Amino acid sequence: MGFTDHDHDLVIAGITHVHSSGVSGTDIDMKLGFAIDNAGLSALLSDECIRASDVTSGLYDEAQVLLRRVSWDDPTIYKDIWAGTFGALEIKGESFTVELLGNSAALNPSVGRVFSRMCDAKFGDERCGLSLGDYPEGTRCTRSFTACKNLFSNSVNYRGFPYLIGDDAMQSGPPVGQILEGGSRYGTQFDAG
Repeated sequence: MGFTDHDHDLVIAGITHVHSSGVSGTDIDMKLGFAIDNAGLSALLSDECIRASDVTSGLYDEAQVLLRRVSWDDPTIYKDIWAGTFGALEIKGESFTVELLGNSAALNPSVGRVFSRMCDAKFGDERCGLSLGDYPEGTRCTRSFTACKNLFSNSVNYRGFPYLIGDDAMQSGPPVGQILEGGSRYGTQFDAG
């Protein structure tokens, strides 16, 4: 499918770009490195172009998008200026708006475990190891090591890193007068029970 904000249809690279769609773009926020390039697009909903039922059914979710700069009097002269995918879509009356995400967005999601002091298991799931049926309805876990150990006696299944030091501790030096023998500054408080 092709769309243009010109006042008549243009044939570019063998694709007819329709002018009656009411397409209007925003500025492209391009960044260096792996930061996500963002842009936006709005267009009219119509039976000839993009139908509301297609948008709500997810037909355009993560659709590939290519933006081009074109010479309107000679459409064989064009330059690709941006590529990406559809992000969040929203229907507003007779039109829709869509967030455009640059190709680097695919590199953004977290893969694997995230190191955090908080437990990343869901209370009562297989990784947690506890059965929700053993606790009153509405019981919640704060996902802290203290709660896992003291309230649920389940520290052996804790799925966080309770002794992960923060930025302040990581950057601080030893106190004046402390003996520097290479041991832990926290002593031997690491217990699993």
